[in-house]
Amino acid sequence: LFCVAFVSSLLLQVAHSQEDGTETAQTAQQQYQQFVHPLTNMPGAAEDIETSYLFPDHSDQKFPIGEVVTVLCHFSNDDQYAYNVTAIMGSLNSPYDFNFHVQNYSYKPIGVVVRPGDEFTFEYQFQLHPDLQPVEYALAHTVFYDDERVSYSSTFFNQTVELYYPTDDFNLKTAAQLSFSILSTIALIFVSLYLCFPELNFGMGSSHSKRGGRGTKSKEEWLDDGVN
Repeated sequence: LFCVAFVSSLLLQVAHSQEDGTETAQTAQQQYQQFVHPLTNMPGAAEDIETSYLFPDHSDQKFPIGEVVTVLCHFSNDDQYAYNVTAIMGSLNSPYDFNFHVQNYSYKPIGVVVRPGDEFTFEYQFQLHPDLQPVEYALAHTVFYDDERVSYSSTFFNQTVELYYPTDDFNLKTAAQLSFSILSTIALIFVSLYLCFPELNFGMGSSHSKRGGRGTKSKEEWLDDGVN
């Protein structure tokens, strides 16, 4: 009887564990289904909110692949209500189909209340994936905010940008130094040969000297001819 009771207890524990695991999986699945990506079905912008952008290090909107890029979002509240700026997020999209996201960037919480008549500038950094190709993409950045009743979003940048492979300054400097060393060595060899073997004269004035040598006599030769 003791063995039967022990086995029954183990079976009940296993059954409860399976039920708990099933409930956990179902809860996770429900949470996943309820999750809405911030860049999906974004709310509209508030009428009296103005936004602008600035890329302080890349005003030409050409960005180096694999490096961190900084964008500034200027947020101006011309409304009579205060707005809570909650977050900024960006994405890199196909220039042919904006719905195709090539890369989503981090959701950066802000948590700053902008009162009526005030304005703030927020910094947002994102890193371009090193495997991206040096072609054009659509880049978009959005700021999210609310007035405690309604949620809003303003896409402060949405344009086509160009990516490029960054040039290694160290390699350029090394190449320049190497080129200078090679040219200096060639010049030193040239001068050494000219000083050690002046008769070579490297082709300069040789034909003139030869022509002068055939048709010109020295003073002693003219005197000898006169005596004879």
